[in-house]
Amino acid sequence: MDASRTLFELKSTFIRAQVRILSESLEAPEDWRSYATGSEEDELSDKAVQDALQKLNATLKQHNRIIYSSQAIQHVAQQIASLYWSLVSEATRNEGLGSKRVEKTVDLCSHFNIAQLPVELVDQSATEEQRSRYRRLREQLVRLDSKRQQRQRRLNQLRRLQSLLEPFLEPQKNIQPNLVMRDGELVQELEKMRMLVARVGGRIGQSKGSQNTEGTPPYALGSDEKLAALLDMS
Repeated sequence: MDASRTLFELKSTFIRAQVRILSESLEAPEDWRSYATGSEEDELSDKAVQDALQKLNATLKQHNRIIYSSQAIQHVAQQIASLYWSLVSEATRNEGLGSKRVEKTVDLCSHFNIAQLPVELVDQSATEEQRSRYRRLREQLVRLDSKRQQRQRRLNQLRRLQSLLEPFLEPQKNIQPNLVMRDGELVQELEKMRMLVARVGGRIGQSKGSQNTEGTPPYALGSDEKLAALLDMS
C-alpha cells in the first residue's frame, strides 16, 4: 500500500477502477452464431445484434452513472476507511499499545482522527526540536479543523435557508397567486370595494343634499333612519 496516500484515497481509486471495468461496452464474440439457437425462419442479422448491443450499452452506462456516482463511491470508501480504523483501534487497545501511534495512512482531514492525536510525540528517540515541531503542527491542525467545522456549520445553515427560499423562485405558483397576479382574487375584491366606496360616497352626498333642501338637520334623524337612507338604492 502506498504510504503517501490515505486509505480513503486508495479505496476510492480501487472502486473507480472497478466501475470503469463495469462501464466498458459489451461486444458480441465473433462466433456468437454458434451459441445462438435461432430458427432458420427468423435468423438474426448482424445489424439487429449491433442495435441491441448499442441499446444495452447505453442502458448500462446510464445505470452506472446513477448507481455508481461520485458521491456513492466516496461514501463507500469512507465507510471502508472508518471500519478499518475502528478495527485497528480496537486491536491496538487489546494489545495494550493505546491509540497514541500515528500511522502514515491516517486521514488527517477527519475530525475524529485529529481528536485522537496525542498531545506529545510518543517516540522516545525524538529530539526536542522534533517534539516542538509536532506540537506546533498539531495545534495548527486543530485550529484548521475548528475553522472547517465552523464553515461546515455555516454551510449547513445557508443550505437550510436556501431550501426555505426555494418557493420564492416561482412566486406565481408557490406564494398566494392572488397577491402577484393582475387578475387575482385580491384585485377583484379591491375593485368591488372601490365601487362600493364610490356608491356609498355618492349616497352620502345625495343624502346631505336632500337634507339641506328639505331643511331637516342631519342630527334630527335616528341611527336606523340614517342607515336606511345610506343604503337605500332606490
